[in-house]
Amino acid sequence: MDINPTNSFIELQENFEDFFEKSLCGFIITDNKGLILRANSIISDWTNYPKEAFTEKRFSDLLSIGGKIYFETHLWPLLRMQGFFDEVVLELNHHNGKKLRVMINALERRDEKDQVQFIRFTIIKASDRLQYELNLQESKKQTEAELQKQKEMVTLREQFISVLGHDLRNPLSAVTMAVELLDSSPEADNSRLVSTLKRSSARMSELVMNIMDFARTRLGENIIIARQETPLEPLLQQLVAEMQLVYPKKEISTLFQLDHSVYCDPHRISQLVSNLLANALVHGDTGSPVHLQAVETNGQLTLSVKNQGHPIPQVVRDHLFTPFTREESRPSQHGLGLGLYICAKIAQAHGGTLNFTSDETETCFTLNMEMNATA
Repeated sequence: MDINPTNSFIELQENFEDFFEKSLCGFIITDNKGLILRANSIISDWTNYPKEAFTEKRFSDLLSIGGKIYFETHLWPLLRMQGFFDEVVLELNHHNGKKLRVMINALERRDEKDQVQFIRFTIIKASDRLQYELNLQESKKQTEAELQKQKEMVTLREQFISVLGHDLRNPLSAVTMAVELLDSSPEADNSRLVSTLKRSSARMSELVMNIMDFARTRLGENIIIARQETPLEPLLQQLVAEMQLVYPKKEISTLFQLDHSVYCDPHRISQLVSNLLANALVHGDTGSPVHLQAVETNGQLTLSVKNQGHPIPQVVRDHLFTPFTREESRPSQHGLGLGLYICAKIAQAHGGTLNFTSDETETCFTLNMEMNATA
């Protein structure tokens, strides 16, 4: 059976025309300079330009301003260099000013002398694919966030187990031992045992309070405060007296210049100052006093606790107000690493700030807040 070459060519041409015009993709053919020679019907539908209008435009004229700049400065040189680019997301301009996000592939057709004859552009609607990718990215973020949350919960559980197994056990053991000794020798001088009981009881009370505050803040709540007009100097004097009983061999010097009361939660301010004093007394130089100052200046309260001694290690400073952070360089340090975290939260709840400086001369923690702030 003879095949007529002419008929075959005509059939191939008809098939190409049918494919070119009725495809779900947009097709554009340009000359070697990017001037549009032909565009199919789908491009006309997407842009609302009549077919005859395309022959007056360059391919880049169909793009949004940003897309046109990117095409001329990046894609066109890339096309010249390697002969193609693929899966580039750009925006087509609609005749009414709307924009359509599309994915574009481009391929040069060259002759035997490697000269560009024409360029084929294949254009695909990108909205569904981009939405699919966005959904995947969002799902990935949610999964990663959930995984991170689970990791944090595991770490938190381990930390609480450590609290119950170590930090609370030590003062509880001291209380148990002291009670047994008191019971076995009721007529002896038990002042040292009573002092041990006081320190251990205070320590356990502090630990429990810090754990409760920490749990509250991790659940998204703020430190609870009950403000009232508070004469601060008597409160601070009482704190100093209590700390002197616990640390009788340490000296605490004070400087108070307060002409007005402070609108604050006296219990929380006591908690903050007590924690700062305890840290200074424990970590400060043995033979040097700890300085507590509270000064009023133009309605601003500046309260500071200073001690001499070794500076805070640099590796610790960035995480000093992070919960469960301890100074690894001080193996003997006790505590949960919650104290300064809670102090910072108390300052924040009063609308203030808690900052620190530490060098070879001294370490100083400073609370700054308004005397009568309501936030």
